[in-house]
Amino acid sequence: MRPPIGVARPVQPRPPMIDQGRRYVVILAGGEGNRLASLTRALYGTDLPKQFAVLAGEHSLLQTTIERAAMLATLDRVMVVVSAHHEAIARAQIAPYPGVELVVQPANLDTAPGILLPLVRILSRDPHARVVFLPSDHYLSNVEPLHRGLLAAEHGELAGRLMLIGVAPTGPEVEYGWIVPADRIGGSVAYEVERFHEKPTAEVAEQLWALGSLWNTFILAGPAKVFWDLARSFIPAHVAALELYAASIGGLDEAAALATAYRGMTSANFSRDVLAHAPALAVVPVTGSGWSDWGSPARVFASLKGTENHDRLVVRIRDDAAIV
Repeated sequence: MRPPIGVARPVQPRPPMIDQGRRYVVILAGGEGNRLASLTRALYGTDLPKQFAVLAGEHSLLQTTIERAAMLATLDRVMVVVSAHHEAIARAQIAPYPGVELVVQPANLDTAPGILLPLVRILSRDPHARVVFLPSDHYLSNVEPLHRGLLAAEHGELAGRLMLIGVAPTGPEVEYGWIVPADRIGGSVAYEVERFHEKPTAEVAEQLWALGSLWNTFILAGPAKVFWDLARSFIPAHVAALELYAASIGGLDEAAALATAYRGMTSANFSRDVLAHAPALAVVPVTGSGWSDWGSPARVFASLKGTENHDRLVVRIRDDAAIV
């Protein structure tokens, strides 16, 4: 039977791994999840965006990401970014996690506004904050390697940089973006980013794999001000619009100011329009996490193969198909 959408058993998050300092975690949940629509339709009878679907265990991908975030920051420093038309289901799903802030965009204008809106809210509280950005629709069988990589970015030569998590590939995947690393950064675990390559051909993917390139997870970390200053360099109109909005945060006219900011804003992709041009980026390689972006039903089943969750998902599809 279909589990109710937006309902989940409250879970007590595990204690954070280390001192949280000034770290915030932003969970990006503004997408439509269209690539997994056939699977969510089979499970729910509707094209439910995958971040709100329960695909493994008892919690949605969004809720599972919140629990990961709770290992990095207290819940009052966790933000979930959604578009206005998903506000109701998102509020229902974050209800078991008191303190988590829902940041609602008037419209989905791609990843750059989705990053900048929570960022300006964080900077209004603490200009010295650090921030981690986590997509809400990823699967990891082992979260510890990811967290070790994120925490490594806060020390020594990496502390002032914008850092990405790159996953060691298991093959020449053509559906993922790739990061080509350059030299190691001092004695750290990170490397300079030489270039990005989005969804290569099979031939290019083979070359990237042979070069020791990494899958791009779009998991980002660094000082909030570094993110903001980079965006100012490459998409200044977006930054200017949200700086005008920032003056209204907490005021009676905040909603109107946000609507005004978005009304004149164009779509912008943070990877293509900012990261691809940014200097001094770092990438931390991660192995052993079992990471997948779950961009297709085939990837979901491949990730869960040999587990109880795989068998449960198959049964749910069969039973729900019989109901329909």
